[in-house]
Amino acid sequence: MMRKIFFAVVIGIIGMSEAFAQDPTFTQFYANRTYINPAYAGVDLGLRFNFNYRNLWTAVPGDFSTFSGGVDIGDPNIFGGIGFLAAVGNEGEGRLQTARYSFMYSYRLIVIPRNFDLHFGIDAAYMSKEIKDWDAFVFSDQLHPIYGNINPSNAQQPDKLKVEMPDFNAGILARFNITPGAGSRVKSKKVIANTVGFAAHHITQPNESLLGRTEKLPIRLLAHYSMLVSLSKVRSKNPTYLSPNIMYEHQRTLSTLNVGMYALRAPVMIGVWYRNEFKFEANNTDAIMFNIGMRGMTRSKKFMYQIGYSYDLTLSKLAGSTSGSHEIALIIEFTRANFGTKSRYAKKRARNCYNWHGPKSTPKIF
Repeated sequence: MMRKIFFAVVIGIIGMSEAFAQDPTFTQFYANRTYINPAYAGVDLGLRFNFNYRNLWTAVPGDFSTFSGGVDIGDPNIFGGIGFLAAVGNEGEGRLQTARYSFMYSYRLIVIPRNFDLHFGIDAAYMSKEIKDWDAFVFSDQLHPIYGNINPSNAQQPDKLKVEMPDFNAGILARFNITPGAGSRVKSKKVIANTVGFAAHHITQPNESLLGRTEKLPIRLLAHYSMLVSLSKVRSKNPTYLSPNIMYEHQRTLSTLNVGMYALRAPVMIGVWYRNEFKFEANNTDAIMFNIGMRGMTRSKKFMYQIGYSYDLTLSKLAGSTSGSHEIALIIEFTRANFGTKSRYAKKRARNCYNWHGPKSTPKIF
């Protein structure tokens, strides 16, 4: 009982504090690409749906979960892609709920046909923050050192339990191939696929205060890079790949570095990630994340699907109290979906778009 009260107090304080302003983070970022960078909208031709559910700190009383669902389509008729993303997060006993519904557009610039594309994305959203149950909060002045929660609180309920605001993100993304030995007499036929991007979230810093004060939502800066390298012979029908990844995030005073590696062989992938503050010191370690997934196609071959599961093993000072975090992801792709008859110019752009040379059944993490 005291443990439940303790966490309720923590959430009560957090819910009213200016310091609580960090965005939720998904471990399987590749399955929720437009969440980290709007330039990912329509980055692959066709229609794509993604669904993500993350349950944070399962041993902590209350609900610390985030759901995200989105759709995006890439088509040469619109010179890029458009998308929609909904993300709803619940935090603690008082159900401090944050919701964001966004529309995005990404413009594709073909630098080198089928080899190098640049994408520029912008995201416009409606965002809200709401306390669903004020009476569920427990504040420090309610606690007796022996008998627990027995005192009335002097904390005053805000006039409004919900605040609404517009919000904007922007990002840039580059996808390109590198052929080892290019320009020399001994040119390798293997291709190394690369994706690098940068995004700025909450660029207008909307006011998120529930107390009538000015509390700006801090800008979240994010940089990411992934590489896909084949370990198999050039003509292998089912190559084995390694994919090193790195992602850096900064928001307010928090900087986080995520470093990981995936091993892929169609239709399966496994991955291990390490998350830390922006320095490799054991006492700053946050978690080690484990990821497994697979990709497949329906018998009718109308669409492809990819499912994934990840577990975050908490290594910080909260390790003994949280039991880690779980995340499930689902991707559904209709690769031939488009906006109908293409003009001659659109057909040419479709042929020139970035093309990865690996098997379609290889799980997508790039």
